[in-house]
Amino acid sequence: MNLSFSNRPFPLLDKKQDRYFLILFCLVFGILFINIFVPFNINRWFSDSAFIQFLRLSSFGLIVSLVLWFTQFPLRAAFKIHSFTIKSFSLWFLLETILTSLVYIFLYGNPMGNFVNDFIFSLRYTFLGIVLPYSFVLVIIHYKNRQNKISPQQVNLNQPLEKSLISFKDESGKIRFSAQPADVLLLESTDNYITVHYLFGGKVHRKLLRNTLKNIEDTMSKNGFIRCHRSFMVNTQNISFVQKEGKKMVIRLNQFDKVIPVSEKYSSLFLRFLS
Repeated sequence: MNLSFSNRPFPLLDKKQDRYFLILFCLVFGILFINIFVPFNINRWFSDSAFIQFLRLSSFGLIVSLVLWFTQFPLRAAFKIHSFTIKSFSLWFLLETILTSLVYIFLYGNPMGNFVNDFIFSLRYTFLGIVLPYSFVLVIIHYKNRQNKISPQQVNLNQPLEKSLISFKDESGKIRFSAQPADVLLLESTDNYITVHYLFGGKVHRKLLRNTLKNIEDTMSKNGFIRCHRSFMVNTQNISFVQKEGKKMVIRLNQFDKVIPVSEKYSSLFLRFLS
């Protein structure tokens, strides 16, 4: 379904760190820009000394950052706004501008006088003062997000395409192949080689890997595999049947014909898994 332009997602301020960046940038920008360039002859609005004037002018940037902190965190949390559309962000920015204007009026104006004229005057200058740093931040976040997106051509072919894949490395640490954990049935060790039995297209296949179970046991254990024999490590997701007769114990796996023995050395570990 095609969304209209106003209803498209606007994710630039979804992350908390980006919102903190917005607040900090507007604070620094406001203090430096107002004191250096003195827009709208703002230094002539009041008669005060140089240091007091610096504090007064700096307070305009401080007020903007405080209002943005309030709107981007407590107010968004109160309204449960996790993300914006273009339309909702535009309305939210208007709200932020109006709130900032009202704060300016109550701190520096005369709210008991001609409130409408003061509000229009304050709103106009507030918008002109806030839209520039706000826009800078959105552009920076936009390009930062674009750079963080990795194109398929930039993917290292030695890395798994999905974080959920298990990567099988040879004895030198080089990745030879990867597979979904649920598709791997068991690992079978023979001398310095491991045979990986896995499912593909509903059939059992095998891949040979030059390595030992000892070298990859810790990695495989973190992915739900358990050592049951000197020569076998099984995927607990695919265990379908366990039988114990005396000291002997055997395992059957889904879609695998052979019975896998549990040796006495690993029986206590396997029993703890079953309990």
